[in-house]
Amino acid sequence: MISADSHFVQAPHMWSSWLPRQYRDRAPQLVDDGDGGEGWLFAGWDKPEPIGLQGLPGRPADNLRPSGVRYDEIRRGTYDGAARLQDQEEDGVDGEVIFPTSHPIDHFLDDPDRDFVMAGVAAYNNFVKEEFCAPAPHRLFPVAQLPTTGVADCISVLEDAAARGFVAASLPSWPDGGDQLSAETADFWACAQELGLPICMHVGFRGRKERIARREVSVQRSYASSKEISAAFGHEDQAVPLPLEYHRKLPNFGVGLARAAPVLSDLLLSGIFDVYPRLRIGLIETWVGWVPRALEAVDDIWERNRHLRRLPLRYPPSTYWHTNMVSSFIDDRAGIQLRNAVGIENMMWSSDYPHIVTFWPRSRKVVENSFLGVSGDDRTKILRQNCINFYGLGNRIATA
Repeated sequence: MISADSHFVQAPHMWSSWLPRQYRDRAPQLVDDGDGGEGWLFAGWDKPEPIGLQGLPGRPADNLRPSGVRYDEIRRGTYDGAARLQDQEEDGVDGEVIFPTSHPIDHFLDDPDRDFVMAGVAAYNNFVKEEFCAPAPHRLFPVAQLPTTGVADCISVLEDAAARGFVAASLPSWPDGGDQLSAETADFWACAQELGLPICMHVGFRGRKERIARREVSVQRSYASSKEISAAFGHEDQAVPLPLEYHRKLPNFGVGLARAAPVLSDLLLSGIFDVYPRLRIGLIETWVGWVPRALEAVDDIWERNRHLRRLPLRYPPSTYWHTNMVSSFIDDRAGIQLRNAVGIENMMWSSDYPHIVTFWPRSRKVVENSFLGVSGDDRTKILRQNCINFYGLGNRIATA
């Protein structure tokens, strides 16, 4: 199995070693988490993010330890590339595509200072390529982070990423930083097609104006205090939350989907794949069970409007999903059952290691349960080959 989407915890020295000196006092800060452990304090947050949930993967849900954890206690493979290979072995995984994690990189992407954004993007890309993935380039495959500061900056970073051997680039907003796909971004898509580098949209896709506005009013969700976190997982006595308010302590599964669905609709109806037929785009960590209905919807919109609105698409929009796009999932039994409607070659498994939703070190067991009744050929494509094809990993794995 190859994970199409994995991550890492920031190494303690990451920003002090890789960010230019003049920006280090504005970098994410490693601080006490309020419970004797360590956490990262990001811009716009009033409390640090403890490292426990990501640093101690594999703990049962009733025994999580979010706070009070220090780096010398967590799994080294969560932040050190050389040690990651042991974690892969324990999970039965042959390789991982390494994506940025939203909170650390958003610290830079959401900033109004263009130079600071670019410095953070460069620091991240240098760290993941030259340090984290360097010990095992045949098993750790880096994805470059793109900026939010305009088409020219995105093209510059994309060209550098292709020259240095990144396997894809993560686009955090439309290339011009805007809220909608527009003709002004044409040069970026042309560049991506020419370079042959896949473009991925991960969780947190939003325009630059929205990012800066969120930063200015500090509406990013702060982590609860250590006591509140512990109580949420049953470690301390606390009154049960009020009825109608349980959800306030939980993630909302619809947030990612609410971003992915409009992005998919815009891409399939825009004509982008008529102009750039070799362009490859991935929706990452968006799951796949919803895709069949989305494809029906965009085809219906096109059929009802193509003459009235003079939409000169060469094919029904769902066609472009099957020829140019993929999506990744962690465990999506509905999507697996609907695999023929999704497109067997359009779905990629991922572990999301070491984030809290990972099944490490039980990924193979979970996969076996979820893939009951699925043919060996389909399994191979979804669990491995589609990832190899989309990211162009064949030569890297073959020469290991």
